[in-house]
Amino acid sequence: MKVRFATILGVALLFSACDKPPGSGSPFGNSTPAPLLQPFQGAWQFDLEKTLALWKEEGVDEKEIAQARSISRLFPVHPNLKIQNNVAVLPGSPEGEYFFFALHQHDQWVCGKAWHHEDREDPGDMSKCYVRLELKGADLHMAQRLEEDAADPNDPDVTTQPPTGSASTCGADAAPATAWSPWRSYIFVRSPS
Repeated sequence: MKVRFATILGVALLFSACDKPPGSGSPFGNSTPAPLLQPFQGAWQFDLEKTLALWKEEGVDEKEIAQARSISRLFPVHPNLKIQNNVAVLPGSPEGEYFFFALHQHDQWVCGKAWHHEDREDPGDMSKCYVRLELKGADLHMAQRLEEDAADPNDPDVTTQPPTGSASTCGADAAPATAWSPWRSYIFVRSPS
């Protein structure tokens, strides 16, 4: 009986975090309004098939596409998103997030930076990325470049996180390939209400 109660309690605690509202629990505090992200607000489901088709169009190596398809049988290539203000919560266990900042209009995209937490309850486990968001029809296209090294606690973006940036000073394309991953795109569709 004690074992069954402990199991039930453990499962209940595991799933209790799933009902946390977006914007709460971020290591950077509550989310803040981000007018440029207004068109992207709400819940989005990752679309594997559309993403892999786009990767093929973009010239991603067939081996990487096959590997992503194989991995997707075990877990999603990218989690779903729920964007509220300047935070995209990645539901699951653990719950992740993108904390968007330095946002600006850059050609057809909303471009900026984000701190990505695979586990938003572990603020030290984060990576910095450049992000670009665009609606194509009803689909959300999110492209990102990840910084290859671990986040530097002395990085000024850790403490300042300016809400807006500028296309004229954007370093997304100029970031050196030795320190940053290539752009990788993901496609999401609106979650049913």
